Amino acid sequence: MLARTYRLRKNSDFQRLYKTAKRFATPNLVLYYTKSNLKYSQVGFVVSKKISKSAVVRNTLRRRASGIVEDMFNDIKEPTKIIILIRRDFSGIKPSELQDEIKKLLERLTI
Repeated sequence: MLARTYRLRKNSDFQRLYKTAKRFATPNLVLYYTKSNLKYSQVGFVVSKKISKSAVVRNTLRRRASGIVEDMFNDIKEPTKIIILIRRDFSGIKPSELQDEIKKLLERLTI
Protein backbone atom coordinates (compact mmCIF):
# COMPACT_ATOMS: atom_id res chain seq x y z
CA MET A 1 0.00 0.00 0.00
CA LEU A 2 1.18 3.50 -0.75
CA ALA A 3 2.46 5.55 2.17
CA ARG A 4 -0.12 7.92 3.60
CA THR A 5 1.65 11.00 2.24
CA TYR A 6 1.33 9.69 -1.31
CA ARG A 7 -2.42 9.09 -1.11
CA LEU A 8 -5.17 11.59 -1.82
CA ARG A 9 -7.54 11.59 1.14
CA LYS A 10 -9.42 14.88 1.29
CA ASN A 11 -12.79 15.17 -0.38
CA SER A 12 -11.89 18.71 -1.51
CA ASP A 13 -8.88 17.35 -3.44
CA PHE A 14 -11.08 14.81 -5.20
CA GLN A 15 -13.73 17.39 -6.08
CA ARG A 16 -11.14 19.85 -7.41
CA LEU A 17 -9.55 17.17 -9.58
CA TYR A 18 -12.90 16.06 -11.01
CA LYS A 19 -13.61 19.64 -12.10
CA THR A 20 -10.20 20.77 -13.38
CA ALA A 21 -8.15 17.71 -14.27
CA LYS A 22 -7.42 16.15 -17.63
CA ARG A 23 -8.48 12.54 -18.04
CA PHE A 24 -7.94 9.32 -19.95
CA ALA A 25 -10.23 6.32 -20.01
CA THR A 26 -10.07 2.61 -20.73
CA PRO A 27 -12.92 0.12 -20.48
CA ASN A 28 -12.07 -0.64 -16.84
CA LEU A 29 -10.47 2.57 -15.54
CA VAL A 30 -10.54 6.36 -15.78
CA LEU A 31 -7.46 8.37 -14.83
CA TYR A 32 -7.80 12.02 -13.78
CA TYR A 33 -4.58 13.98 -13.37
CA THR A 34 -3.22 17.46 -12.82
CA LYS A 35 0.08 18.99 -11.84
CA SER A 36 0.81 19.06 -8.13
CA ASN A 37 2.26 21.98 -6.21
CA LEU A 38 3.95 19.52 -3.84
CA LYS A 39 7.34 17.89 -4.40
CA TYR A 40 5.80 14.43 -4.77
CA SER A 41 2.89 12.74 -6.49
CA GLN A 42 -0.34 11.69 -4.82
CA VAL A 43 -2.80 9.02 -5.93
CA GLY A 44 -6.41 8.36 -4.93
CA PHE A 45 -8.66 5.45 -5.84
CA VAL A 46 -12.44 5.53 -6.29
CA VAL A 47 -14.79 2.56 -6.55
CA SER A 48 -18.49 3.38 -6.81
CA LYS A 49 -21.24 1.43 -5.11
CA LYS A 50 -22.60 0.90 -8.62
CA ILE A 51 -19.76 -1.60 -9.08
CA SER A 52 -20.73 -3.63 -6.02
CA LYS A 53 -22.80 -3.03 -2.93
CA SER A 54 -20.29 -5.10 -0.97
CA ALA A 55 -17.51 -3.09 0.69
CA VAL A 56 -15.34 -6.21 0.64
CA VAL A 57 -15.45 -6.35 -3.16
CA ARG A 58 -14.85 -2.60 -3.53
CA ASN A 59 -11.89 -2.66 -1.16
CA THR A 60 -10.42 -5.69 -2.93
CA LEU A 61 -10.57 -3.85 -6.26
CA ARG A 62 -9.01 -0.76 -4.67
CA ARG A 63 -6.20 -2.79 -3.10
CA ARG A 64 -5.42 -4.60 -6.37
CA ALA A 65 -5.13 -1.31 -8.25
CA SER A 66 -3.18 0.29 -5.42
CA GLY A 67 -0.63 -2.52 -5.36
CA ILE A 68 0.03 -2.16 -9.06
CA VAL A 69 0.36 1.64 -8.84
CA GLU A 70 2.70 1.31 -5.87
CA ASP A 71 5.10 -0.76 -8.01
CA MET A 72 5.02 1.90 -10.75
CA PHE A 73 4.94 4.95 -8.46
CA ASN A 74 8.63 5.83 -8.91
CA ASP A 75 8.15 5.95 -12.71
CA ILE A 76 5.98 9.08 -12.36
CA LYS A 77 8.47 11.82 -13.17
CA GLU A 78 6.58 15.06 -12.47
CA PRO A 79 4.75 15.73 -9.18
CA THR A 80 1.17 14.88 -10.09
CA LYS A 81 -2.18 14.45 -8.37
CA ILE A 82 -3.95 11.40 -9.78
CA ILE A 83 -7.34 9.78 -9.28
CA ILE A 84 -7.92 6.31 -10.62
CA LEU A 85 -11.65 5.66 -10.94
CA ILE A 86 -12.52 1.99 -11.26
CA ARG A 87 -15.40 1.54 -13.72
CA ARG A 88 -15.99 -2.21 -13.60
CA ASP A 89 -15.49 -5.21 -11.42
CA PHE A 90 -12.24 -6.59 -12.81
CA SER A 91 -12.06 -9.58 -10.47
CA GLY A 92 -12.04 -11.88 -13.50
CA ILE A 93 -9.18 -10.06 -15.22
CA LYS A 94 -5.67 -11.45 -14.88
CA PRO A 95 -3.34 -9.25 -12.80
CA SER A 96 -0.97 -8.88 -15.75
CA GLU A 97 -3.77 -7.47 -17.94
CA LEU A 98 -4.75 -4.99 -15.25
CA GLN A 99 -1.10 -4.02 -14.79
CA ASP A 100 -0.76 -3.37 -18.54
CA GLU A 101 -3.90 -1.23 -18.52
CA ILE A 102 -2.69 0.90 -15.59
CA LYS A 103 0.79 1.15 -17.12
CA LYS A 104 -0.66 2.46 -20.40
CA LEU A 105 -2.63 5.11 -18.52
CA LEU A 106 0.37 6.24 -16.47
CA GLU A 107 2.55 6.41 -19.60
CA ARG A 108 0.10 8.85 -21.18
CA LEU A 109 0.58 11.41 -18.39
CA THR A 110 1.79 14.69 -19.83
CA ILE A 111 2.05 17.60 -17.46
